[in-house]
Amino acid sequence: MGAHVFIVNSETFQITRDRCVAAVVKKKREGGKFVEKTRADILADISCVRIGDRIFFYEVKRGFHGIYEAVSLPFVDEQEVEGGGGSGKYLFGSKKNPHFIEDSLILPNRVLIKPKIYFKNPVTEMKAFGRFISAIDLRSIFYKKVLGRGKSVTHLFPEEEVKLTELLLKANNGKTKKAKELKCSPYKPKNPRPVIFDLQPTENGEVKYEKILEGWLTQNIDNPSAGTELFLGDLKEIECFANYVPITIAGGNLDLVVFHQKQGRRYKITIIELKKGKIVAKDVKQVETYVKWATENLTQVLDEKPNKVEIDLLNRREMIQPVVIGSGINSAALERLKGYSLKSKPILAVKYKIENKSIKFELVDF
Repeated sequence: MGAHVFIVNSETFQITRDRCVAAVVKKKREGGKFVEKTRADILADISCVRIGDRIFFYEVKRGFHGIYEAVSLPFVDEQEVEGGGGSGKYLFGSKKNPHFIEDSLILPNRVLIKPKIYFKNPVTEMKAFGRFISAIDLRSIFYKKVLGRGKSVTHLFPEEEVKLTELLLKANNGKTKKAKELKCSPYKPKNPRPVIFDLQPTENGEVKYEKILEGWLTQNIDNPSAGTELFLGDLKEIECFANYVPITIAGGNLDLVVFHQKQGRRYKITIIELKKGKIVAKDVKQVETYVKWATENLTQVLDEKPNKVEIDLLNRREMIQPVVIGSGINSAALERLKGYSLKSKPILAVKYKIENKSIKFELVDF
């Protein structure tokens, strides 16, 4: 369904490659009230991965490696994983691991992978980001690099995956090696646990953090029993989706973006803004701005030729389906929604409710 870039360093990449596991950190900071929020943030990212998705690795200070394939859904495992060939290097899942070294990364959030196409040489940062169209054809990873938002996982849209694959081919003079030539010893988790988001409601009946809502959606967005077809339509037509999509180098991001296709042709792009509390007028105004950005950036067609690059700004606003989700909505937001609906495709307003350790959705009638 999609493609993703995991961040690794020289040590963790060797273990990742040899033991067939992609992993992300446990949390971003120790102690304090933000630990649970950042944990949900990290889990929301990795929960976008589906079996069969393509996996690339960005090795810090070296470049992009590929291509691997996810063979499991995300899970949590605190077992330590030793590098291949008895290297003495470990991927840690807990401070309690027998060989844990103080200040080492703890990476218990994992996905099992296998080699798909093996490229010996990586794509360097200069080759990936030094081109004048890098901000267009590799937007997701380019913006996060410029903004210093290098997250554990970055999701690629189909055109970005194609471009990164092309760059890998060029870096290897068009040569690839068969996956079986890469000697691997796949790690087998002993006590894997599913990724779970805390749906204990607050006194107002809301999720504790917006990232919990985002994470639950990335985990369940294509699940027929999750009720997301209410605002997405036919789930079988989902081409791919991503969370935390950067929109400019000045900052800002879309919470969720979903591409839809019929018979191999993309016909709709859903952009979703999430609010843990009630939807207010400024939230609707924000979505209106995102519609304009998505129209100008996500519907464009780039044609790269030997001596020039042509960008067709289709400005197909009718492709963009905006959605805003919150625990409720106030009257001022409703009035703004009514006014906007006269100009373009209406913004779908959706209320969420935590019920029986799950989330239910209801369309707002206006």
